[in-house]
Amino acid sequence: MLIPLILAVILVAVHLFSEEYSSHVERYHVHTLSFSAGLFLGLIFLNLLPEAFKGVAYLGESIYLLMVSGFVLFHLGEKYIYQHIKNKAELLQDLASIHVLGFFANHFVIGIMLFLVFSGENVVAGFLVFIPLLLHSFSSSLSLNHIDKHFNRKSISGIALPLAPLLGVAFAILLNPDSLLYYSLFAFVIGAMLYISIRDLLPKGEQGRPLLFLSGALISVLAKVVLSLL
Repeated sequence: MLIPLILAVILVAVHLFSEEYSSHVERYHVHTLSFSAGLFLGLIFLNLLPEAFKGVAYLGESIYLLMVSGFVLFHLGEKYIYQHIKNKAELLQDLASIHVLGFFANHFVIGIMLFLVFSGENVVAGFLVFIPLLLHSFSSSLSLNHIDKHFNRKSISGIALPLAPLLGVAFAILLNPDSLLYYSLFAFVIGAMLYISIRDLLPKGEQGRPLLFLSGALISVLAKVVLSLL
């Protein structure tokens, strides 16, 4: 389990040093989003979903319910937070806290995903999944800097947020799932990651670079072909 821990530390470093590089790469934010969205969605459909579907042997069709549950619960949890906050006339500080909580949950799930993909037999596939996760962490760190003046990085939440991927990996290691629990957790996390990728990675409206999105998707297809030949 050393590999997912090391990769989680890299994600932690991306968050910790985001302030230093954000001003230099901000203009490429949409480019990064478009490419990572194509790459990540391609890997989900071509690599992660087929791996999760192996769990049908243990869970039957319940595995599909778990996937939907991950997607739906992640969405409902976020909507509940947005719609039940107090003092809606003075939202700035509350919205900053909500975004921080959302980022934490997002990257905690990413940590669990790191553990799950490296629990399989194909380590190469794990590293291919890590690339879009890294790009996603990079992009979300830029987004977090947009609310930085309402977010105290020296607070408890400011310290816990960068550690979220590492905490997710540690949680999954301590859980030490057997095959039944492994595929149950994998299916739920896949649903959550689909929600995260659709909500956070896909550029909205007129934003985005279609060619970069297509390039990311084609690279994921190429990676799948290469893996099938190994």
